[in-house]
Amino acid sequence: MNFLTLAVLIAAAYLIQKYVLMHALDGLTYDMRSERRAVEPDEPFHLVSTIENNKRMPVFFLHLNETVPAGIQLGEHEKGIDFRVMKAYGTEPLASMQQVLYLMPRQRAVRRTEVSISRRGRYILRGATLTAGDLLGLESRSYQHPLAREIVVYPRKTDISHVRQAYGGYLGDISVRRFIMPDPIDTIGFREYTGNEPQRDISWRETLRRGRLMVKQYDYTAEMRASLIVDISDATKEEAERIFSVTRSIADSLEEKHIMFSFVTNAWILSSSSVFGYVPDGTGPVHLNAVLECLGRASCEITQDTGKMLRDTLKGRNDGRSYIYISADSTKRRDILNYYETEAGQKLFRVDCAKEAVL
Repeated sequence: MNFLTLAVLIAAAYLIQKYVLMHALDGLTYDMRSERRAVEPDEPFHLVSTIENNKRMPVFFLHLNETVPAGIQLGEHEKGIDFRVMKAYGTEPLASMQQVLYLMPRQRAVRRTEVSISRRGRYILRGATLTAGDLLGLESRSYQHPLAREIVVYPRKTDISHVRQAYGGYLGDISVRRFIMPDPIDTIGFREYTGNEPQRDISWRETLRRGRLMVKQYDYTAEMRASLIVDISDATKEEAERIFSVTRSIADSLEEKHIMFSFVTNAWILSSSSVFGYVPDGTGPVHLNAVLECLGRASCEITQDTGKMLRDTLKGRNDGRSYIYISADSTKRRDILNYYETEAGQKLFRVDCAKEAVL
């Protein structure tokens, strides 16, 4: 081999190296998603990573660095992934999952990674950095692919047997009272005002027609209802977590009893659509999951004070429902709770989570 031939080969190899490096990231697509949008604590699920090489040239070296929440734990059988905790992204601790791939032309690689998360909360998959190199691995080029895919972890279930026994009797009273409590939806007639009825029940049309104060006479309600009022005002982070777990268990219990219930909280809900935590009356798996997702997304910051939440929740209600007020320590707000109980004419069933959920 003479010098000229060797020079041509070296030049050709150099040009090929540069060409491969220049187009190493061309035609590459990446995506990462969770196979489940909401999960239980410590429940195994899969993160599905998809990388596709859409060009006719192979990718000889591809380093994949995926950014995931630091709270993710790899399944015990997962091999070939380098998991490292990184510095915080804002206030969120992050980790990286790194692996090296080789892709043939027109090849699509799908990797399912078994993971779990132990703590309640909202977690975000933030994408990956793809680094491709030349034939000899001497140089490389990188491309960052951002994502914002959410995973919501529900609160952990907790033992509320002592609470269940207490509000079981409370709900039993509601069950009996539902046939003697007027339902404001169905008006069946009118009767003379005695002074004991709420002023909102006065029918001014009948009053003018008959010449004396008349009030609406309602039919009787035939359906048990409850409202969960979750107050994290002044709660520590540990107390707030306890509140969310107790609320989750009470919601499960109401669903088991097929009792229709609503949910409201003054905790800031980490969501792109709304910061307010409210789920209207309902029952069934879809309704329960909506409540659990609010609890999973809830932060320890508040959106409104206790008084405003109680006023908005109890105002105008006269449907015989039960109210379950869940907080760290209701004795700190005894006066305001007593005030709104008097206004609504309905006693709140109080659950104090700082005292291990006793009355």
